[in-house]
Amino acid sequence: MGREVRVGEGVIEVEDGLVPLLERRCVWSHLQPSGRAGSPRVYLSAHPASPEAAARGFLLDAQRPVWGSVEVEAERVVAHIPPDPFAAEAALRAAVLVSVLRQGGLLLHAAAVAFSGNALVVVGPSGAGKSTLARNAVAAGGALLSDETVGLLPSGEVCGSPFRSDADLVPTCAAARLARIVWVVKGPAESVSPVEAPEAVRLLLQQAYRPPPGTVSRPELTARAAALAGRVGLFRFTCRKSPDAGRFARDFVEAA
Repeated sequence: MGREVRVGEGVIEVEDGLVPLLERRCVWSHLQPSGRAGSPRVYLSAHPASPEAAARGFLLDAQRPVWGSVEVEAERVVAHIPPDPFAAEAALRAAVLVSVLRQGGLLLHAAAVAFSGNALVVVGPSGAGKSTLARNAVAAGGALLSDETVGLLPSGEVCGSPFRSDADLVPTCAAARLARIVWVVKGPAESVSPVEAPEAVRLLLQQAYRPPPGTVSRPELTARAAALAGRVGLFRFTCRKSPDAGRFARDFVEAA
């Protein structure tokens, strides 16, 4: 029996052959036995990588072409990859992206932590401190959705994912309500300041996964980012590498 990953109202059904590879990279609790019906489904299957397949589809990672490529065919995401856990993880991420986009949302390079069901979504460039802030927020009583990849849906739902940057940061929460979005910046003390709408949209788009060719246009993606930023705003969140940052984040969410 295959496995499935739930993302909002959607389900990614993963074929049997990919499961052992994904278990080496992804959080097991997110890979549930398949067989449930009634939700929009995306079927993820894998085939050997080939130049012909790469020409038909798109590379999973332009910096790592050895990971192979993916084709999106209606409800199917067909990965042409080597038997490698990193390639399998990239293929599952592509399927999650397709599911989130089809639900009208954005998939972000982001961390998210929930306090009493209300989520703080943390965006920022690589090395800015997303995982560190997530770790400190968990220590302050939060439930981790992911420190690596997060889906934002137009309903205001934040979807966790089976992906992680740090192996010991294990997601414990599948979904929460969007309460705050912050752009994390390192600094000498904790503070927040609002970001103007045009800049907020630009920053969100910087951290959004690029849609597969022919799926969602750039203007549509921009409109989605504007709607999500308009829902709760975006704040510049300056913090130290300190447990105090986690407590400050908790209080900021609880004040929303």
